Amino acid sequence: MPIFHNRVPVIPHRPRVQPIAGKVHRSYPVGQQNYSRAIQGQLFTVSITIDMDAPFRTNMQANLVTTMNSADGKTWSSIPFSWVDSRRLICQIRPVQTGLHKFRTEYSFDEGSSWSRDNVEDAWILVDPPQVDGLRLYTLIPNVSGTITDWTADLERIRSMGFNAIHLLPLTTLDTSESPYSARDLFSVDPRYVDPHSPLNGISQLEAFVEAARASGIRLCFDLVLNHVGVHSNIARQAPDWIIPDPNSPDGFQRARYLADHGWCFWDDLILINYNHPSEAIREEIWDYMTSYTLFWARFADITGGFVRFDNLHSSNPEFIKSLTDTLHAEYPETGILAEYFADENTMIKTSKDWRLNLNLATPWDYKFVPKLREYLKNLHRLASHLRYFMPVTSHDSGSPAQEFSSADATIPRYVAAALMGTGATGIVQGVEYGVEKKIEFIGKSSRMKFPAEARFGNFIKKVNTILTEYPTLRQGGNCQFVDFGHHAIIAAYRHDTGSESSGILIVCNFDILSSQHINIDLSTYLGSGKSIAGTELLSSETTYFPNARLELNLPPCSAQVWKFSGKSASNTDESSLSAANQYY
Repeated sequence: MPIFHNRVPVIPHRPRVQPIAGKVHRSYPVGQQNYSRAIQGQLFTVSITIDMDAPFRTNMQANLVTTMNSADGKTWSSIPFSWVDSRRLICQIRPVQTGLHKFRTEYSFDEGSSWSRDNVEDAWILVDPPQVDGLRLYTLIPNVSGTITDWTADLERIRSMGFNAIHLLPLTTLDTSESPYSARDLFSVDPRYVDPHSPLNGISQLEAFVEAARASGIRLCFDLVLNHVGVHSNIARQAPDWIIPDPNSPDGFQRARYLADHGWCFWDDLILINYNHPSEAIREEIWDYMTSYTLFWARFADITGGFVRFDNLHSSNPEFIKSLTDTLHAEYPETGILAEYFADENTMIKTSKDWRLNLNLATPWDYKFVPKLREYLKNLHRLASHLRYFMPVTSHDSGSPAQEFSSADATIPRYVAAALMGTGATGIVQGVEYGVEKKIEFIGKSSRMKFPAEARFGNFIKKVNTILTEYPTLRQGGNCQFVDFGHHAIIAAYRHDTGSESSGILIVCNFDILSSQHINIDLSTYLGSGKSIAGTELLSSETTYFPNARLELNLPPCSAQVWKFSGKSASNTDESSLSAANQYY
């Protein structure tokens, strides 16, 4: 009887890689924790720069080898680099699929007869869905906005201010505390939002609203609460073993808690779901149920090309979140994830890749004073190659701009900073456009809130949103140079266009709510010196001619200016038109 042996593996042809590591400089990071970001459908460019003394510089060829754009997301393909000058090669690819992909570079030194792979770790890239770029999100407070029919009627007003998405606080049937974050039933719409005059039930009315939003070009963001449910919820009544036990609690359920200035406090109406249940069978039940809850609401978001929002993600079970996000991305790959997520930098970089988080919440209202806000903005841009941030002017949990910054007029510099000094995703909470003195309370029963016929800041918000839409420069990370020399009341940042520092946008905000402020800004590094320059103030659409690139600007209290410069000389301009900048918003 013949004896069959196992297959003898073939040694692949792996010629020794030339020692080029010190001679080649890559525009992209390598290794799993140093991934790049890209947007689905937008060109992603990488480059290689060769040292002048590299002996292989004149006859080298290079390919980008990647799993991007393969049908299964796993198959490798090669895309050639092109020489753009005597030292630099570039390669461009337009990702057609969201998700996490790998790439590396291979080199040939014999006109393509043989190829050697790069002798560094593979590079990784996280491709985000297109709605991440330029998100302008309006948070709707459901309990003061009437019924779903009223929300539908409000779509055009919200769209007219330049918003392209609406964040809905949780719509699930409320528990006795009447907080949208304390659900009784995770799979139903609370009756207070249902129009009694419609023949449709709550879910059917919501489906009609979703279709109306989609037809209006409005994406929807559905808020998901994964960590806890209401004390009297269906889960607590029917499956109490799904809740973390607490023998010191009268009902035996552990409450959710939060950290306040004076220490830990408990939410009496919120009980914690036990994702670490010791029984594998029960743990599987919990995970399956909460995954179904996520997919139920993600379906509505997916119809509009929108988002789901993960509330309080930093308190969630990491193993469950990994399982959940894998399932969510497989079921709805085009749906974005917006995370309320606060953790240390290294944890956020790692988990944002592993969970494929598209946007993380930034909190500029926590930085009341200019020096701290400036440093916060710098940090967001420092992390922009790995993390994308959504930065609204305030949140539904914070106070209104009047409460946070002592004046509703602070909305002007604060929204300009959030929208135009960030990385491209911003928004407001309902009421900000009207200059409400206090935040709108989202807990409890309320009748539909009446607002003035004209929104106090409506036109201003529309202008800012239009600027953000029209200029891709303002939606990038890492291109924000602060040119205010640490001014105590003004933040000024120059954002140069891709590939051209001599063309860009200057954003200047006076955060002083009482006094005008003066600042000298030297842009000669970017725009050149010794020549007059023309700048268009985008909020007013007026053009001013400056004698040179050393600008003298005066800003009234709570104001902002946004200047677009082309870098071209205005040398033939009439002297009478060379004047100091007008005082705009």
